[in-house]
Amino acid sequence: MSSTRQSETTLEWRWNDRTENRPLPQSWATNGSREPVGDDEQPLYAIQFRAGLLLEWEVNQRTESLVAGPRRERPALRVLYVTRDGQQAIVREWDAERTASGWRPDPEFASSIARAPADCDDVAADTQESYRTMLEARYDVP
Repeated sequence: MSSTRQSETTLEWRWNDRTENRPLPQSWATNGSREPVGDDEQPLYAIQFRAGLLLEWEVNQRTESLVAGPRRERPALRVLYVTRDGQQAIVREWDAERTASGWRPDPEFASSIARAPADCDDVAADTQESYRTMLEARYDVP
């Protein structure tokens, strides 16, 4: 590979869906770790996941177009976390293992995370109630 081409490209992991959104299994909610919540942060709880692959591509830095690949792949989960009131959400990716019986999150998986409100996205009003219902079914939160 020429030095010009190397300087114009970078390796990036890109998401490739393998399933639809699914409710988070109760065992993941129960057994996942809990991140401590700082003074300027709020807790968010995992309620849904989508399984897929992260594919490593060579990408043109200027145009963001795919140049070559995928070079490698790794199983992963995209997990939806929501606030207790269902008004804010964030998606986080976790490495995963694909087993004969389905998908299993990385041992470091956290069922609750902490983020500043500015780092989260607002949830549409018509979705907030369903998010709250999913959260209440999995967690004992005040």
